[in-house]
Amino acid sequence: MTKNRRYEAHYDRLNDAKIAQAAAAGRLVTLPQQAYGPEPIRWSKEKPPVWAWVSWSDGPATRIEAFAAGWNDRVVIVEWEAQGGRRDTVVWRNAVTRRMSPTPSR
Repeated sequence: MTKNRRYEAHYDRLNDAKIAQAAAAGRLVTLPQQAYGPEPIRWSKEKPPVWAWVSWSDGPATRIEAFAAGWNDRVVIVEWEAQGGRRDTVVWRNAVTRRMSPTPSR
């Protein structure tokens, strides 16, 4: 299959704009490995829904809808979808609470 050169520059500009937007979105502050403690991380295939407070280097902490990918007695690894793709970070365990799914109305 050949490359469509007619639209190549257009899609290159769109891709560059997405990369720039993701870079401008802010940098996450994640906990260092030393904060994890001696207990190993327990990884979950189901990834329960949670509310998590995440810290940013250039602004205040924000509460986001996320999923818990792994945890131990001190930290939780949370993941969420954002512009530019999936993001993840490590936060203190007390910065995370379970998110209850809405109950279906009858």
